[in-house]
Amino acid sequence: MKIVGIILSAVCYIFGVLFIWGAFGTPFDSGSLIIGFIMLGVGSVIMIIVTRKSKADKAEKNVTYNIDLGGETKANKLVCEKCGAPLGKNDITLVAGVPTVTCPYCGVTYQITEEPKW
Repeated sequence: MKIVGIILSAVCYIFGVLFIWGAFGTPFDSGSLIIGFIMLGVGSVIMIIVTRKSKADKAEKNVTYNIDLGGETKANKLVCEKCGAPLGKNDITLVAGVPTVTCPYCGVTYQITEEPKW
């Protein structure tokens, strides 16, 4: 539907410009000038309607990552590498696809790395 609206808007723009251009021939035709401006206006309205974002597009989107762990796992307490303060789940963010920790006590920021299992 969006592509059809963009094509229809482009057609209105083209005909609007042609009507305005044709109005300045000999003799001057004010009717063609008015129709040209109307066509440009209609094309602009269609373009605005088609390209505006809906409420669903503006809504915040949450991404959930499911991790399939191959073996036995244990949950360790997460502590800051610099000051040793305990860290919670609100201190972990995803930056450019990499889990990043920001310590609320000392302010250090670092990436979480997985140690090799062997």
